[in-house]
Amino acid sequence: MAGAGSDQGPSTGVTCIKKEVRISLGTTNSSWEHHIREDLLENYDRKVRPVLRGKRVVEVSFALRVSRLVKVEWKNEFLTWNSSDYGDVDRVHFAPDEIWVPDIALFNNGDDEINLAGGISKFVTDVGVDSKGRCVWSGPATFKVNCEMEIDDWPFDQQMCQLAFGSYTYGKNLLKIRLFKDNKQFSTRFVRNGDWDITNITPSLNETDHGNCCPLNFSEVVYTLKMERKYLYYMFYVFIPSVLLTILALSSFLIHVESGERIGFVTTILLAMTVFLLVIPSFLPVTSDGLPVLGVNLQATMILIAVILFANIFVLRVYFKEGTPPLWVEKFCNFLSFKKSPGATSRPSSVYPSAARSLATVAGVELNDFSRGSSPLVKASIVPEFTWRRVSMKLDHVFFVVFIIISSITYAVTFTT
Repeated sequence: MAGAGSDQGPSTGVTCIKKEVRISLGTTNSSWEHHIREDLLENYDRKVRPVLRGKRVVEVSFALRVSRLVKVEWKNEFLTWNSSDYGDVDRVHFAPDEIWVPDIALFNNGDDEINLAGGISKFVTDVGVDSKGRCVWSGPATFKVNCEMEIDDWPFDQQMCQLAFGSYTYGKNLLKIRLFKDNKQFSTRFVRNGDWDITNITPSLNETDHGNCCPLNFSEVVYTLKMERKYLYYMFYVFIPSVLLTILALSSFLIHVESGERIGFVTTILLAMTVFLLVIPSFLPVTSDGLPVLGVNLQATMILIAVILFANIFVLRVYFKEGTPPLWVEKFCNFLSFKKSPGATSRPSSVYPSAARSLATVAGVELNDFSRGSSPLVKASIVPEFTWRRVSMKLDHVFFVVFIIISSITYAVTFTT
């Protein structure tokens, strides 16, 4: 009996000494955290799932904020302690490579520099663990996502992009993702962007088989982002200058032919439009699935300016043409002017001037005085001659009106289709 008592004595003393040492060292929170970490990580295998029963599912809560913040939460049954034994310290931190962490990553990763957009390679902050084993892993992360874009309505387009997160190794029977209760409020917090307006963020829980790679399904959470592009920048720096260049090209028909500046003026405008078409592809992804509405508009505007250039060349050739226009040309010009064709009386004849001169010389009366009379013969004799210059002037008016109508229809059809 004494022997037994003497055997128990030393062991009890050792226990007391151990507690005394901890009490003497545990004067600060940092020392208590040190002991908690030391005791919990002793014989700890971070490759083992944090469950005491092997078939139990690890539930991982996941939340995403567009402002680059990701929050992951789970329970590690191996990392628990009685806080009263450690100076009431109920929370410590571990590096992600010290304990088990879920390998949740972005499935549709678009970053070529990293193979796994998640886990330790993406989230570099420490993991906070409380005395109940609740682990919270939150920190900033930037993701690049592969999304299919529809650019037909660019820059008035609305895009939908999905971000799918899940595990590559643990099936749904071992790891299950769930959403936070306040996930909707959490996901709608985002920093304003100068290019996009995020109109809606919808999280949903799904399952995936990773392309039928494995005999089991994997739990995943999918965030669907609906975005609307802000088009004010493109309207101000691209669309409005193109409209001004179109107006300048139309004004070339108001420049006098003999000024010699028409061709160079329109050619310069055409070169400016070519520069605009070179700038547009820098804003868009390389795709042949559709044509952007603003790009189609600029292309149509460049074609219109090219046609205006050819029209100016035609007007110049008509202006400097020699001879007298045929009768059908005169009738056509009168038709365009909504005038009734005067017929042959508008053509000057050698008979009319001689008759007028013979009448004007009667009694020494001059032509100016004689023309005040009512003789239709003399009135017909003073009709101006119809020349190619008059035809070119008429063409200027016609082309100016026609191209205004065509450009208006082009802009209307482009932005209302």
